[in-house]
Amino acid sequence: MNDINFDLKTYESKNLGQVFKSYTKYWPFIVASVIACLVLVFLYLRYLSQNQYEINSTIYLKSISSGKNTGDIEGFRDFGLIKTSQSLEDEIGIITSSGIMEEVISKNFLNISFYDKGNIKDVEIYGEEVPIQILIDENTENIPYDQFIDLIFIDETTYQLKTEYEEQEISSTHAFGETVNTKYGIFTILKKPEVRDITNYGPIKFVLTDKEQLVTNFLENLSVYPDNDTGSLLRMTFVSTHKIKGEDILSKLIDTYIERTIKYENELAENTIKIIDNRLKLLSGEIENVEKSVVDFKTRNVITDVSSNADTYIQQSNDYKEKASDYQSQINILSQIEKTLLNGTIENSIGGGFSVNDRTLTDQISKYNTTLLERQNLSQSAVTSNPLIVKLDATLSNLRQSILQNVQSTKNGLTLAKRNLQDNASRYDAQLARVPGMEKQLLDISRDKSTKEGLYLYLLQKREEEVLSLAAPASSTRVINQPKAGLYPISPNKKLTYLAGLLIGLFLPISSIYFKNALNTKISSVEEINNLTQTPVVGEIPRHSGTKLIVTSPDEREEQSQTLELFRLLRFNLEYLKKDHKNQTLLITSSIKGEGKTFIAANLALSLASIGEEVALLSLDLRQPTLMRYFNLDEKLGITDFIIKKGIDKESLFQHYNDIPNLKLLGSGIVVGQISTTLMHERIGILINELKNEFDRIIIDTAPIGLVSDAYAINPYVDSTIYVVRNNFTKKEHLRIVDNIYNNGKLNNCMILLNETEPKEAYN
Repeated sequence: MNDINFDLKTYESKNLGQVFKSYTKYWPFIVASVIACLVLVFLYLRYLSQNQYEINSTIYLKSISSGKNTGDIEGFRDFGLIKTSQSLEDEIGIITSSGIMEEVISKNFLNISFYDKGNIKDVEIYGEEVPIQILIDENTENIPYDQFIDLIFIDETTYQLKTEYEEQEISSTHAFGETVNTKYGIFTILKKPEVRDITNYGPIKFVLTDKEQLVTNFLENLSVYPDNDTGSLLRMTFVSTHKIKGEDILSKLIDTYIERTIKYENELAENTIKIIDNRLKLLSGEIENVEKSVVDFKTRNVITDVSSNADTYIQQSNDYKEKASDYQSQINILSQIEKTLLNGTIENSIGGGFSVNDRTLTDQISKYNTTLLERQNLSQSAVTSNPLIVKLDATLSNLRQSILQNVQSTKNGLTLAKRNLQDNASRYDAQLARVPGMEKQLLDISRDKSTKEGLYLYLLQKREEEVLSLAAPASSTRVINQPKAGLYPISPNKKLTYLAGLLIGLFLPISSIYFKNALNTKISSVEEINNLTQTPVVGEIPRHSGTKLIVTSPDEREEQSQTLELFRLLRFNLEYLKKDHKNQTLLITSSIKGEGKTFIAANLALSLASIGEEVALLSLDLRQPTLMRYFNLDEKLGITDFIIKKGIDKESLFQHYNDIPNLKLLGSGIVVGQISTTLMHERIGILINELKNEFDRIIIDTAPIGLVSDAYAINPYVDSTIYVVRNNFTKKEHLRIVDNIYNNGKLNNCMILLNETEPKEAYN
């Protein structure tokens, strides 16, 4: 039976009302738990918790990409002269560095905390709330880290120190301003000048914290992040247990960051000026060398200006070429004249004389042509032998010879002059061909000079800007919102804490009830039966205090117990669930002993008899019969006597209870050995059949079916079976038995009755 599967049906069919109902019966326990948790939350918030406030501030970084705000220094970075921050992330890393936070702590003595002593809880004080200042020598070996020291003001000049060090109580009295040399450290306590009467202050305590640990704690509570995606705003938040202290820490952090930024920018400016001065000296020498190179180049190439000299070369070359062309024209004319003179006679005139630039030659040709014209005129009237014609021929011949010599001489002179002109033009062309190369060389030299001069002037300008920035230092950081603490603490959140207390107050009892129910292996409700088996539930009988039997006399008043009312309801259900024929014979059984089957059988019989039905109540639990004891009757004569003793009259075996004539009881009878065989005897059938003819209802109390099989023997004579399950007694695994009986029809019309349930509020 231990291997029975409990998951006969899932619990999904439960509705919320049923679940809620299963917990409401424990409402005093739940209410007490909620009240206790809320009281604990109140005490925690009042005496144990420490409020934490969020301090917020916003700063603006004017220029993220440069270290100064004095003009455009972007080009400087291009030259590699300086290195600057590149993004907001870099600035966030600087602000959240341990170096800045450690400087803030050291300058403002934030590693010393003061507390106002209270009866239950010490409260931290800060600033004007603290009347003293403590100077601790942190170079000694025995630094009193995390050592709480009580300080009591005796009068205006003296005070008392108390602490527990190395499991010893140490107390000493000192004067303000005196160097205190103790086992737990060396320090000096000074009274603040603005404090008039220090005795008005109560006892306080102070503690020194290790700076490295404090830096870590402060940085964990510090958050720095961009305020937006595109701008240069940084939002800073700091969480502190003291509003004013937190605002001072964040304010000092911003001031220290600004001071370090200005210091860094000034150092950067000074280093930049040094770099610029060295570079200017170097550039000055380089510029002088470039200028000397220009002079040497022009001197070597005999030029002043490449462009103007090139124009001169072109003009000169063109002039020479033009003159050579003119000379060539004269040579061509002279060659034509020479050809005429060599190939012609004296009778031929000489042309082209006016085109010749030689005046003498022109005059000779003109004279020759005039004399030839005179001869031609004379030859028309005289013969060739005429002395005048002969004389003119001689003159023409001489002139012709003289002109030929003059033409040849002039032609040779022009040819030589033309050759010289061509040589000169070629020389200027050669000079002109060198111009691009010289121009490129001079351009390279000039470009180098121009670059160095431009850089020289740029460095001079930047040097002046850096000098001005040192004269009037300004930070690139501006505080937009001063550090300000919120009105309410962010931790602990009282509403959420109380809500958590309420939820815990509900969770603890509900979870306890849940686990109690989950670990409970016994039946506790009708709903649980419905979830674990398909067998119908005919009703439930509440726990009944008092006698074992319920008063069911019809003469009684209606002031009956709730149990009686539920037995009446059971009576109705029996008829409702079996409409096709009457439930005349009812078998009452259960899984194990003690579930109340005999109690149900007895009271059901009384309930049916109270409405006038003829009822026969049979005690067929032959193994441990107890039915008759409910009625203060004995089991001596009964069913086994009827079976074994043939011829006995059953009427002689019936017993009566009080004055209820329509209720007859039949005990188990004498004890027999073979009970199973006895129950299968044919006289059992005879007995029950005879009783059916005489009684309206036959109720049979049998042995528990989970232990023995006696009930199965009389099932053929039974109309319906009531299977009794006792609340908080019957195990869930036993429902497998009744589920198997119901599904396989082993007992006729099997129904479950839940016994010993919690009494419900009765109507009226």
